[in-house]
Amino acid sequence: MMNGKIHTVAFLVTAFPPEVSGSSHFNWARAQWFAKQAGYRVVVFAPDFQKIPNFSFPDLDENLIIERYPSKPWIPYKLTYVPTFKAASKITKKLAYYQPDIIVMTDVERYFLLSAWHLPGRGFARKNRIPYLAEYHTDVYNFSSTYPGWQWLRNVVRRTRLLSYLYHQLDQTICPSNPASQTCREMGLKNTHTIPFFGTDISTYSPEHRNRKCLEPWLSAKERDNKVIIFLGRLGFEKRVDLVIEAFAILKQRHPDYSLLIVGDGPANIVNQLKNLAQEIPDIHFTGFLMGQTKANVLASCDVFCSPSPYETFGLTGVEAMASGVPVVTVNSGGVSEYMVDGINGYLVPPNDVGKLANCLEKALTSDNIKLIQRALQDAQQFSVEQGCQNLNDYYQYLLGVSKSYKGLPSLSSI
Repeated sequence: MMNGKIHTVAFLVTAFPPEVSGSSHFNWARAQWFAKQAGYRVVVFAPDFQKIPNFSFPDLDENLIIERYPSKPWIPYKLTYVPTFKAASKITKKLAYYQPDIIVMTDVERYFLLSAWHLPGRGFARKNRIPYLAEYHTDVYNFSSTYPGWQWLRNVVRRTRLLSYLYHQLDQTICPSNPASQTCREMGLKNTHTIPFFGTDISTYSPEHRNRKCLEPWLSAKERDNKVIIFLGRLGFEKRVDLVIEAFAILKQRHPDYSLLIVGDGPANIVNQLKNLAQEIPDIHFTGFLMGQTKANVLASCDVFCSPSPYETFGLTGVEAMASGVPVVTVNSGGVSEYMVDGINGYLVPPNDVGKLANCLEKALTSDNIKLIQRALQDAQQFSVEQGCQNLNDYYQYLLGVSKSYKGLPSLSSI
């Protein structure tokens, strides 16, 4: 127990189960990890998803409390739920009730823009002189430019420096990678600090799960021996799945024995656009979301993983592919470029270049990748949930006064 006291950490999130994004899984795993550590009580404020029925968590730890707030679909991406205007005041009242020692808000933009329009708990944090922290999970600033009709949002944010104003209402912005921190600085944020906090359940993913029978629900009989490319993730415009499809169309002319699995889901308009783009190209299969062991088995059973999104603050699915023994082809941009080294533990291509993406996929599918896979398996181990949470724990202990030093931490002048 730290200092003989139970410290309460409040997480204000928009991504949380039953949502199935990488951030959602991490937020859930992180809450469980901290609740199991001596000296912590964890309170998570998460969307009620307009009261989705028949969903509950099994056997919550006694030190983990989940408070659901009234929510609504976020207009730019309607599978994400955000607090309503009235929810913000309810969250603030609950924070006063739980008396947290630290408040952490993820994705400040989603809490504020087109949702609550103010930052719950800010007044409580300042009055009680407790850390009020932001975590930068999603590059909303850049990916908004990929959504038809929403380019204005990025322009308004740039012109008014709105995100700089918002994030400076918090004491510190924690970024999961140096490229993410650089993006924040480009938006005018000065109170950033890099902590590699993202992680995944590495034990779930392994080359040992490779079994081609796992692909039979989607591959036809004539595709049984095909080489299979997989995209895995949320289907949003910013993920640039269109580039995967276009690159696959080029490859298919050279290699008729290639197939493409697109694993994930998204808003109907985006999914329909992608299916229309893929309609005339044979052997492309949309699986919808896959979860748990099924997802791990399918991933390990494919031959190459491809993610062409240039706006990843970290890129958890790339780490999951590395841990599955599957070569990764991705872009030299965003957080991925911090842990992916071209030709060493994966393959990197320039963003938004279909021709080079197709050539790189072909190279990955025709090369001897034994050394690359071995290195990727080793490198993936540093991105476990446990390691990411321990990195945060070191930081929290410094803020709570349990640890007297924290290397590289800027002073929190407002606390």
